[in-house]
Amino acid sequence: SGDIDINSFDLLSVIGKGGFGKVWRVRYKKNCKEFAMKEMSKAKIIEQNCGSSILGEREILSKIHHPFLINMIFSFQDESNLYLVMNLFTGGDLRYQINKLRCFSENESKFFIGCLVLGLEVIHANEIIHRDIKPENLVLDYKGYLKITDFGIAKKQVKQNSNETSGTPGYMAPEVMCYQNHTVAVDYYAMGVICYELMMGVRPYLGESRNEIKEKILSRQIVIK
Repeated sequence: SGDIDINSFDLLSVIGKGGFGKVWRVRYKKNCKEFAMKEMSKAKIIEQNCGSSILGEREILSKIHHPFLINMIFSFQDESNLYLVMNLFTGGDLRYQINKLRCFSENESKFFIGCLVLGLEVIHANEIIHRDIKPENLVLDYKGYLKITDFGIAKKQVKQNSNETSGTPGYMAPEVMCYQNHTVAVDYYAMGVICYELMMGVRPYLGESRNEIKEKILSRQIVIK
């Protein structure tokens, strides 16, 4: 988007902080619509050697658009920063809701999981594994519909991927924990953990470290009573 730059927007407020900079609530001057704008410092991206994952995220977001994903509307850059402009959602993330309400009914849980399944189907149809499905990466719109965000460690599915072990331990599938080749099923494992957490108010496997959680997963199968 060549004719779009930082001056195309009014910066309204900071709504979050990412690893590389701020996330702004912005108003697009042309039509007064509000968006979320992720501002990422090129220096920090280079320093942390994350160029390929940032470009990967941008490429995925430019390819996939769906009502249950956070969609990228514009992307542009200047000398110092890269910018991704995305849908703005004001309902907080699912972690905020879990902390606030502790437990959800079976019907409420079904609704959230339904939104998540529809979003995941689109991601997986494009042969992409999200790899970091967790409540912090699921945001709500003002009607309570769930949207998947943060494709920072998403990867195209390949046969040999046993060395891909990024993710969040509490939501990580056993095959990733055990350094095995894996498929899009790892996203559904994370979804199962979230489903349990929604209804029970706590994750099925708890631990201080990746190894502790791994031991718990391997030692017992969870049963929802």
